[in-house]
Amino acid sequence: MINEVISVSQYLDKLNSTLKEERAKIVGEVSGVQEYPGRSYLYFNIKDTKDQSTMKCFMWKNDFRLSGVTLRDGIEVIITAYPNVYKPNGSFSMQVETVELVGEGALQIAYEKLKKKLELEGLFSEERKREIPEYPHRVGVITSKSGAVINDFLSNIGKFGFEILFVDSKVEGQDAIRDLLSAINTLKNKKLDVLVIMRGGGSLESFQAFNNEILVREVRNFPAPVLTGIGHDKDAPLVSLVSDKNVSTPTAVANLLNSTWNEAISRVRLGEEKIISRFQAVLKEKQAIIENSIIHMDGGLKQVSNTISAYGLALARSFAAIVDNASNIINQSKKILEISNPTRQLERGYSIVRNKGKILISVKNASKGDNLDILLSDGSISSNVI
Repeated sequence: MINEVISVSQYLDKLNSTLKEERAKIVGEVSGVQEYPGRSYLYFNIKDTKDQSTMKCFMWKNDFRLSGVTLRDGIEVIITAYPNVYKPNGSFSMQVETVELVGEGALQIAYEKLKKKLELEGLFSEERKREIPEYPHRVGVITSKSGAVINDFLSNIGKFGFEILFVDSKVEGQDAIRDLLSAINTLKNKKLDVLVIMRGGGSLESFQAFNNEILVREVRNFPAPVLTGIGHDKDAPLVSLVSDKNVSTPTAVANLLNSTWNEAISRVRLGEEKIISRFQAVLKEKQAIIENSIIHMDGGLKQVSNTISAYGLALARSFAAIVDNASNIINQSKKILEISNPTRQLERGYSIVRNKGKILISVKNASKGDNLDILLSDGSISSNVI
């Protein structure tokens, strides 16, 4: 039993909240497109081609432009939408979030049309391609965190000190557009060396997000070079064509980022080998010089030793001669001194007379009363001058 009484507005809010849970993907044929200039929304219908069942659709123009689909009567589309009751008039419609084309044919036509448009603008020209930095370090990565892609990439990226800034994003179908744009916006101001966008293979339908015009332009205008690994066997996604460098797989992306670092390591190792080889050659050369020097040194030392020995003998002979000569001189001087010694004359009868300690050699040097000392060979005599 229901006892609570609520207003129309409250009920519609409650109803719309419940209806939002009925979000679904619905396929149908487009009809009655109503797009009003200057307004932020548009209307169209989709109908079942089997029994003409019809649903009215409402879509914001921002979401419509993001989908990148040109709506016209008769084309088949898949909408992602949920039911909604418009409160001012009670009308029921499907609130459309995304629109995507159905079938390879329609997708191919849209692909070719957009590709031609962007080509005419020069977005794919080689002149606009930027070089991937020679030694990338700070790398932004956009892909899904689930699946083999991110695992393959991380398993093959080298241990060169890469700083990986990873942003998880849907990469499948039209629903991925918002995620991819959000991821790009997240990494736009991170001062990256390179941005990497990857996903695995799949059908043309699964690649719709990567053929979206808004996403293509965002990739073209990203501040850092963009490297893509978005494999597709038939037609390269437009994001791959506009990127600065495209390879086929996540493993190829990792190998490309590794390549310059591997080359640098090879050059360093080659340089090391050259340095070691040159060092060994110089060492061998110097060793030979040292060995020759030792031989010459040994000969020189022997010669010096012989010379010193010869000088030593000559010096010894000279010293001995000097000693003998000095001895002879001393002996001769001794004889001369002995001969010249006045005391020897005393033995022959001579005497030495001193007056006040001085030898008296003249009578003029003595006076009456002087006391004289007379030295004889065997003694002395004191006398007085009278």
